[in-house]
Amino acid sequence: MTDTQIGSFIRDCVVFEDDTENGLDFDTFYGLYISWCVLGRKIPIPDSAFKTALELEGVKPIKENGRRIYPGMSMVGPAARDYVVNSVPVWSETATDIPVSEIRQQAVASIA
Repeated sequence: MTDTQIGSFIRDCVVFEDDTENGLDFDTFYGLYISWCVLGRKIPIPDSAFKTALELEGVKPIKENGRRIYPGMSMVGPAARDYVVNSVPVWSETATDIPVSEIRQQAVASIA
């Protein structure tokens, strides 16, 4: 059986936890994939093809409040850190009492 780009991505970036109520919504899952592609210098596939490729790998979402959620999944690894760091809004330090650098550290620590 040949390895697929999506199969490699899933092995590198996702852990499955049956006992968790959490999961990844489609936008987060695709954003994680984009981070993985950028870090690995791979050409990403469009989001519609990504959805189909996940299904071919046996990864199917559930619908929750009109959103596609992939239950029991959590992000791990360098692509997860990259995604989180680059997804945290850049607030000015005057808008919050917490320095931006500390917010980013907390975000990265939450996935480590």
